Amino acid sequence: MKKNIMLSLDSWYPQIGGPNVVVSNYLKYLSENNDVTLAVPSYGKKTDALVDGQTGIDVMHVFSVYLPVGGFRNCMPQFDGPLHERAKHADIYHAHSPFALGNYFAGAGKRYDRPTVLTFHTKFRDEFMRYTRSRALTAIMMSRIMGVMNRTQHVWTVSNGAAGTLREYGYKGDIKVIRNGTDMAVPADPDALVARVNAEYGLADEENVLLFVGRVVEVKNLALAFGALRLLKGRMKFRFVIVGDGEGMKDYRAMAEEYGLADSVLFTGAITDREYLKAFYLRADLFVFPSVFDTASLCPIEAAAFGLPALLVEGSPTAEIVKDGFSGYTAPAEPHAWAERIHAALSDRAAHERVRGNCRRHVYRSWKDVVAEVEAEYDRLLTT
Repeated sequence: MKKNIMLSLDSWYPQIGGPNVVVSNYLKYLSENNDVTLAVPSYGKKTDALVDGQTGIDVMHVFSVYLPVGGFRNCMPQFDGPLHERAKHADIYHAHSPFALGNYFAGAGKRYDRPTVLTFHTKFRDEFMRYTRSRALTAIMMSRIMGVMNRTQHVWTVSNGAAGTLREYGYKGDIKVIRNGTDMAVPADPDALVARVNAEYGLADEENVLLFVGRVVEVKNLALAFGALRLLKGRMKFRFVIVGDGEGMKDYRAMAEEYGLADSVLFTGAITDREYLKAFYLRADLFVFPSVFDTASLCPIEAAAFGLPALLVEGSPTAEIVKDGFSGYTAPAEPHAWAERIHAALSDRAAHERVRGNCRRHVYRSWKDVVAEVEAEYDRLLTT
């Protein structure tokens, strides 16, 4: 059934985040059989044109104003005529953030009697505290976003852990879990990519390459990985490659020096070329992701596309996708436990190869499959 679908996200490139990848792939695959509009903030005509050219993604830039917090933009949908016109003709509205556009979609659904969906991606309370350092401001902001969620007919999350967080926030309605996927796939000539990254970063002779991909910020909990590697120094050879950038870069460089890991840790900075990013996944032996903040990180699923198993924090939302010792590894958020798990995983290469194969078969999930599930749910909502 062909549908007119409206998607929205209250942040967009040049700001980088997991939800950008999610909605980009929703747009890509839903557009194969439907008319789809993705509404995002405008960052100014010049920036919008530059981003559109770089990403090749056709989005609707909604009038917005600058916020002096984190470089975000506040959409002002009430002043955007083209958005109003598109909204009139939508069959279903799906917001991926509970801010101005999520609020607008909730209102449009009631105004035109159409289904509304909101997917919860982020632990907002933690983020608000991190930016504002104020319990009072955080409480006000949480009240507003919970109001948007309660006005939306259908709330989805990306993990059971994320659903639990929503319950902690006080949400009492039904919650549907639809897990994330990846657009990553093994390239036609993987050996050439591996040779390139080996040459550029001196990894050719490294026995155990550990990889982290993501924002280099405090909430990613890289201190746990550094603590574990500090304990492993001298027990085994390794190189820890950190792909990403962020406000914590200076602190983690200092931590590497303090822990005697400066010669074992490689900071590449951000890698925006996703084809080249594949080289790091292909070259690594173990993906390490110590965050307990993420509701369902995309990176371990990306790694699984290359048969690269992840070590995740036991009991974290992201760890829901793996079975310890079968399709990945988990350990308590404690340096000694992580050190022992890394050592055991990489010391038994035959067992690790089995985990690699299971990781590819059981953790990998394509965006095409995700969106097929999403579209089936849209059809159900439109016919009930």
